[in-house]
Amino acid sequence: MSKVDVKIYNQVYTIAGDYSEEVIRKIAEHVDEQMNIIGKAGLDNTNGSVALLAAVNITEELMLARDEVERLGADNEKLKEEMKYYMQMWEQSKKSSQNNKENVSELQGRIKDDAARMKELRDKCSEYENSFFDLQMENIKLKNELDKLKAKI
Repeated sequence: MSKVDVKIYNQVYTIAGDYSEEVIRKIAEHVDEQMNIIGKAGLDNTNGSVALLAAVNITEELMLARDEVERLGADNEKLKEEMKYYMQMWEQSKKSSQNNKENVSELQGRIKDDAARMKELRDKCSEYENSFFDLQMENIKLKNELDKLKAKI
């Protein structure tokens, strides 16, 4: 617990509190500032009236600050909900991306398999073309022989 001597509205007070000396001094400075503003306005300069009006002003500041804290708390909750939504979207995007990577990998494997199968089929086609050519040549040869035999008869 801290004890601090402070000057408020030209009077010295000893204030004790659970806060640091620096915080207690800042509080006292604020009260002194508010009382001096009211005192300079010259309405009713009795210490009690000045203190009461300063208390009203400080209470107004406090209430406005609480309203702001409440508004910020509501904004914070809204932002938390939005963050939760965007985190879910992020997770879905990660899953979708992973699925897409797996699909791409699978399709690349299929393309590789299909390319190998196409090569195999092209090779067979070439083999069949060669066989067909050989058969045509043999057919021509046989036809010539047949024509020669027919000519002899």
